[in-house]
Amino acid sequence: MTLGTTYIIVGNLEKSVEFYRLLLQEEPLHSNDDRWVQFSNKIALYNKTYDEKIIGREPSEMFNQAYLDDFFKSIGTLKNDLVVFNFVVDDLKSEYQRLKNLNIGDVSELMYVNVHMPYWYFNIIDPDGNILEITGRYEQ
Repeated sequence: MTLGTTYIIVGNLEKSVEFYRLLLQEEPLHSNDDRWVQFSNKIALYNKTYDEKIIGREPSEMFNQAYLDDFFKSIGTLKNDLVVFNFVVDDLKSEYQRLKNLNIGDVSELMYVNVHMPYWYFNIIDPDGNILEITGRYEQ
């Protein structure tokens, strides 16, 4: 088994596309209307509100009953409290400064952990409250 794509449910597709375009420093590879946007590093954005506009409560050629049952079940808030997306960069100091300067989301302080090995990282929060951890080579 291999990972296909990690997709993030977003509340505002336009705002999230701009955030990830600036974060990843790349343009999306493709999109499906305002429903789905794919970036090259196996990250995609899914605009669930797109389906809300076209979905009915009855199965159709577009959606079966299993999808409808799953779609309408309550999942609470969109904020991801269980998964942290970890990105690796070549130069952590430079990336930290780049993202702070872009001002596209809340950026934490640089953090250091040395339980089994030295590890430097910082977090940035995307428009939907997801935590993105950025790590990489760090020289003091």
